[in-house]
Amino acid sequence: EVRVNKWIKFIILYLGGVVVCLSQLKIVPVMDELSVFLGVPMSQLSWLMSIFSFAGLVLAIPGGAFLSRFGGKKLAVSIMAFLFLGNILGAFVVESNFYLLLASRAIEGISFSLTIMVGIVLISYWFPESESGLPIGIYGTFSALGSLIAMNVFRPMMDSFGIMSLWLSVAGVSLVGLVLFYLFLDAPEHVIKVDDQAGKASIREAAENKMVLVLAFSQGCMAFVLFTFITVYPQIFMGFYGLSPESANFYTSLFGLFGIPFGAVAGYAIDKTGKPGMVTFVSFAVMTLATLYTVFLNGSATYVIQVFLLSTAISLASTSVMITVPRIVKRKELLGYSLSFVTQMYYIGIFIGSPLVLWMVERSSWVAGIYLMTGVSLLGTLGVFYFMISSNLDKKQSA
Repeated sequence: EVRVNKWIKFIILYLGGVVVCLSQLKIVPVMDELSVFLGVPMSQLSWLMSIFSFAGLVLAIPGGAFLSRFGGKKLAVSIMAFLFLGNILGAFVVESNFYLLLASRAIEGISFSLTIMVGIVLISYWFPESESGLPIGIYGTFSALGSLIAMNVFRPMMDSFGIMSLWLSVAGVSLVGLVLFYLFLDAPEHVIKVDDQAGKASIREAAENKMVLVLAFSQGCMAFVLFTFITVYPQIFMGFYGLSPESANFYTSLFGLFGIPFGAVAGYAIDKTGKPGMVTFVSFAVMTLATLYTVFLNGSATYVIQVFLLSTAISLASTSVMITVPRIVKRKELLGYSLSFVTQMYYIGIFIGSPLVLWMVERSSWVAGIYLMTGVSLLGTLGVFYFMISSNLDKKQSA
């Protein structure tokens, strides 16, 4: 590999994350057309999003083991390889076969399931702990930037070049990513040859850290709210507030835009205050209030305020958890497994969020669906509150 500055490596890693996110979100702005092409109703179509996280569900915990078996570099390169494969396959079936498209989405999902864990392990390797908050914070914003690009680029692209172009363009970019990852990224050398006992012990040891499990639970609640909003925001604006598709997509894209700077803000705030627990708790509390506020909007100013509050709070919340986890693991070797518990819950939240909320909306109303999200958000907030008062992390960090 080519030796380069750690920030250059970081930028390559970050852009790779953005590509993974583009791959995931390319279907959101063109859901209506997909529904027509494939002849399936919206509620069934939402599985094209959920299947992405299904791979995460299955692979999050083994991901920790893959990391210790193969090392971060090979895993990083494989992220781009699976992304390329899934998109090439998807391109040929997107207009004709729902089930084959679903299978191609599962292959893309393998990349999605490993991205966050591999990213944080690499960043923790490149940067010392006292400086890692900011890069992890910035890294956490790749999904917001991806969302912003997806919401504004993919629909016009489809209108100009057809729906297949969305898949082919992501395949092309992921191929470039594969080459860059291979050439420039480096990872910890110590690949552990695990005999089973040692492997079991380390996953058990990681699971004995109750504070990691509490944060994992809260991160699951956050993901439930975040990905349900990402998937249904346009429908809330069109179905509940009666806006045009263009306006709905515009307000939805603000969600990505507002979120981008605040991941970095979370990293900066935690590095500066030394109070990860407090920063995380405040973020979760605001997220809960912003979710509840969705029911009471009235006119464009309130749409912008709600999107701003929710976006910034979720960006701060999600990033704060990811910065905090490396600081509460007892040994560096346990980081992969500890992160895999957090990502496991994150994917469970994504997986059940949209289908559950949309089911509630179909059975009852948008108001009921939004109250359900508010309740889940509140549970996450209570988890973080418990973490803040019992972990003593804030006292240790500011000491």
